[in-house]
Amino acid sequence: MAKTPRAAGPATKGLRVTTKRDGFRRAGIEFTGTQTLPLSELTTDQVEAIKAEPMLIVDGVDVEAAKA
Repeated sequence: MAKTPRAAGPATKGLRVTTKRDGFRRAGIEFTGTQTLPLSELTTDQVEAIKAEPMLIVDGVDVEAAKA
């Protein structure tokens, strides 16, 4: 039985990612312009790959949790 990957963090924390080239892909995600990704939607491996990628500008940000 495959293990479900753990979230990299809470829904109130995230990464604001700006790509240096639209349509760039890393960690299974296509990046265009600037987007904010909640850590709760990413695995630790994805966060590490995104942060290590020189084609991406990455900042940690607070995000508003989705309303139920």
